[in-house]
Amino acid sequence: MARSESFQPDETAGDGKVRQVELNANARTNTSVNILLEPGASLDVTVTQLNGDGKAVSLEHKRFVNLLEPKQEEPFPEKPEQDTKICFSKKITWQIWLMAAALAVYLATRFIGLDSYPIYFFTDEAVQTVLAADLVHNDFRDYQDELLPTYFINGGQYNLGTSVYLQILPWLIFGKSIWVTRGTSVLVSLLAALSIWLMLKDNLKSKFAFAGILLLSITPAWFLHSRTAFETVTAVSFYAAFLAAYLQYRQGKPKFLPVAVAMGALCFYSYSPAQLVMAVTALLLLVVDFRTHMRNWKIVLISLGVAVLLAAPYVRFLILHPDENKRHLEILGSYWIKEVPFGNKLGIYFQEYLKMLNPLYWFLPNKLDLERHLMKGYGHLLLWTAPFYFLGFVQAVKKIKEPQYRILLIATLAAPSGAALAGAAITRSLFMVIPAVTLTAVGLDQVLGWAEGIKLPKLALPLFVFVTLTSVNGIMLGDALINGPLWYSDYSLSGQQYGAKQVFAEIKKLVDEDPERKVFLSPSWANGTDVVARFFFDDPIPFKMGSIDNYLFEKQEIDPDQVFILIPEELERAKTSGKFKTIEIYKTLDYPNGQPGFYFLHLAYADNIDEIFAEEKAARTALSETTLYDPQGHKLLVSYPTLDMGNIENLFDGDGNTLVRTLESNPMQLVIKPAGELTVKRIIIHIGGTATTIDVVVTPADGSGTIRIKKILEDSSDFRSVEIDLAQPVKAGTIELTILNTNDVDFAHVHVWEVTLQ
Repeated sequence: MARSESFQPDETAGDGKVRQVELNANARTNTSVNILLEPGASLDVTVTQLNGDGKAVSLEHKRFVNLLEPKQEEPFPEKPEQDTKICFSKKITWQIWLMAAALAVYLATRFIGLDSYPIYFFTDEAVQTVLAADLVHNDFRDYQDELLPTYFINGGQYNLGTSVYLQILPWLIFGKSIWVTRGTSVLVSLLAALSIWLMLKDNLKSKFAFAGILLLSITPAWFLHSRTAFETVTAVSFYAAFLAAYLQYRQGKPKFLPVAVAMGALCFYSYSPAQLVMAVTALLLLVVDFRTHMRNWKIVLISLGVAVLLAAPYVRFLILHPDENKRHLEILGSYWIKEVPFGNKLGIYFQEYLKMLNPLYWFLPNKLDLERHLMKGYGHLLLWTAPFYFLGFVQAVKKIKEPQYRILLIATLAAPSGAALAGAAITRSLFMVIPAVTLTAVGLDQVLGWAEGIKLPKLALPLFVFVTLTSVNGIMLGDALINGPLWYSDYSLSGQQYGAKQVFAEIKKLVDEDPERKVFLSPSWANGTDVVARFFFDDPIPFKMGSIDNYLFEKQEIDPDQVFILIPEELERAKTSGKFKTIEIYKTLDYPNGQPGFYFLHLAYADNIDEIFAEEKAARTALSETTLYDPQGHKLLVSYPTLDMGNIENLFDGDGNTLVRTLESNPMQLVIKPAGELTVKRIIIHIGGTATTIDVVVTPADGSGTIRIKKILEDSSDFRSVEIDLAQPVKAGTIELTILNTNDVDFAHVHVWEVTLQ
């Protein structure tokens, strides 16, 4: 009997999936053939129609081609499975449940005792909410009247952006509190946990993707910092989201590329080191995935448009603050702005870069980072996870042609790039945590794959992993909350900067009891204590801050019930000064180790305090004399006031990096007498940015008319070399310099770096 065949039109595939070709017979035979074509494969089909005698009466040829590139360019072609729907449903059920449980563990180990560990809460956290509140109060303008600023000033430099905007809504709803500020950062950090899980599940096809969340949770560097409001946490979380979205794009979901661009921009605007990390990552991905981008040119063009739009705030920032990036490096003391050969700078850069690629830095406890950024006894990555990490890393190298592994290696190489500009530090290189944890999970997954050969109930292994990693989370949390406060004994400015929550709570009690009571707080135990004070109190803050030196070097009014809150060093200075007849300590706040940290006391001056201050002032203004030589070899007799920093020779050594500082003498008076003949045309004085008034009096050696010149300088953010030009060269007999900090009291410190006579 004759048989006829009907064919579908020629098919091509380029959508990232294996093409199924269906050949249908006529309705009577009800026969079909399904053929799966692998990427890059083709199928030629020739069909001959026979008549009743079995002779061919027609011939038709069809060709089917799957245009998708061969397997190595496709992340994950789906493998056919028997009874696919049932297996898929079961896998999703237990994996999703374990993912949700892992997220619950993650959140629990962040929020439990959130205001107690880390034991500090200082300016780098408080400033996020303070700036957010000020922005709203100022109609979304910053202190420079800039509308919706790209970056905000913190510590004298522009380095905050996304993290401030993220704090606006929580502050509006809940107000200022440690829980709210840190809690916002915790919720943002969920992006990192979810991104690692998504990469493991969708891109790396891990059966134990939930383990990535728990491994991230117990990574010491992340455990500590994700419980803070530091902007580095925000930047790293968005970086993880960028990597996850980009991998979705590489898996054949082009609509995720604009999402990746948006996540990358949020990372870029979160933290200054993130700028270089994102730039390096984007450049490497552009190069290695160029063919993929060309095939998806339409979505790439759309993404470029999104990138240009999102870059506009940064362009505006560069226009308004053209020198800020250089100034940022100056504040950090970066070697890039020092006068050393470019080759040496590159050498230092790669030295710092390699330092942060060194596994010993990550897996072993170190003393390189500040104590407040370390968990004592822990490396930044848990030591026992190192075998899994190296196993995952080796697997990534072996499979480098597959985009999911290649991108993790690129992230590893890019992570330290921003930190290396200024020097190794965990806050700047925290980006490394994302590829490190993901590769650790890859290694763990491989080991668990080997273990699956053992006959066990289906969920026994996943539950064992979940229970084990959850237990480690609980142990680490308990260690941090119980032992963490005692890990380090330096709770002062140079250490933990402990005390914000405790001290300001006590001040609030004092003010609530008696709103008229005067309170004086020493700020010397933390950076930016004024910012922290504004976090705990509305403006204007109901107390004063300053050093006890204000009362030791000049007579101040002291009310009988005025409360002074001093740290131990300042109390000792008050006791040894002999200027107080009453030092009454009525309350002490102890450090976690039981040692006194803050003294609450009443003070009263000695009866002869006026005589004491008069004698001290006379002593401060008395000048000492020494003989020295300037870089040109001139012998000089120099009279100068008492110094508490540097030697007077530092002013005439030709080195602009050495300085002197007066003890409590403002202005600084210098009298310079040449031992031989000295002709002067110009005097150059290198000073800082403080508002300064300089008086110069030059008396010629021949006794002719005295030359007087005054220079008045406003505040500046930079160091300055002030040039005083004389009308004509003068053979100097005496040169008198008076350098006054214009806005400071007479017992302030005066800093000078260099005096040059030309």
